[in-house]
Amino acid sequence: MEALRPTGCQARAAWINSCCKGRCISPLFPLPPFVTLSVSNHWENHDGFSFERERLMMKTVAILGTGLMGSSLGLALKKRKVPLRIHAYARREETRRIMIALEAADAVFDRPSDAVRDADLVVFCVPVLTIPELAKACCPSLKPRAVLTDVGSTKAHLNKLMAEVLAGTETVFIGSHPICGSEQQGIEAGDADLYEGAVTVVTPFGPCDAAALDAVSNLWKSAGSSIKVMDAEQHDRILATTSHLPHVVAAALTLSANHCGILCGSGFRDTTRIAEGSPQVWSDIVCTNTPALKDALKVFRAHLDELDELIRKRDGEKLADWFAAARNKRKELLG
Repeated sequence: MEALRPTGCQARAAWINSCCKGRCISPLFPLPPFVTLSVSNHWENHDGFSFERERLMMKTVAILGTGLMGSSLGLALKKRKVPLRIHAYARREETRRIMIALEAADAVFDRPSDAVRDADLVVFCVPVLTIPELAKACCPSLKPRAVLTDVGSTKAHLNKLMAEVLAGTETVFIGSHPICGSEQQGIEAGDADLYEGAVTVVTPFGPCDAAALDAVSNLWKSAGSSIKVMDAEQHDRILATTSHLPHVVAAALTLSANHCGILCGSGFRDTTRIAEGSPQVWSDIVCTNTPALKDALKVFRAHLDELDELIRKRDGEKLADWFAAARNKRKELLG
């Protein structure tokens, strides 16, 4: 039968989302039809449908930043024996040494321009507002038609900045946000299974290159993720509520506590754990998603005002209803 081949970014995005709906695609088999990490020319699914592969072959990936996210990506690709050469960039000599000792990369460089020189795909694993300047420094060394992506938690503002940096070049940027992580920081926190079962949101924009979208999507699938292709603004609105608001609330709760740490139980520890995250990372997130976060804070403040009124009235029955509604909402959201 004739090979089936989705064309254009919208069709490709819909296909990727349908493939990944409700499940994590194995990094080994079955791989999606447009995997660029293999030398095979065709892939056949369980129903016998044959798909022609794109001719955008990925041989080398560069990871810029070797903290939790970057080191975990290198470890994940190595653990899963993905046929890629991995280059990395780290400022500190000790970090470079550890990266090699962990076998999380094949080569680690002290200059980002050297790390990206032979890379087909570059992943920025640094705070959001650091990415454009780092990309600008790398531009002269990038291969023609190199594909760039990232792990940042905000997308729309970064898309605009990267469009300016890459104007007039053949380089393509397609943002990514793996929805996983930890309050722990640094290469010591690296985990080969960090991306396993996680959803990674991919946010193409502008005149998207379909082959580049495949390359980015398949990188994360190879690390263990499932993929959701989404508009950047929609991503930022949703994550303002599900990720950014919880962090600023955890930070505010921590600042509101007294000094009796010995009396802080598991509720306080669980609720404030993420307040230990990187201050620079979270400052950048807040500064690049301000309108959506302010909207989320407005909704949150309204719920606090409602609770404050119930407490003032000492209305036990309505207080119980308020807590029950929250309990039911959590079950609805998380199962």
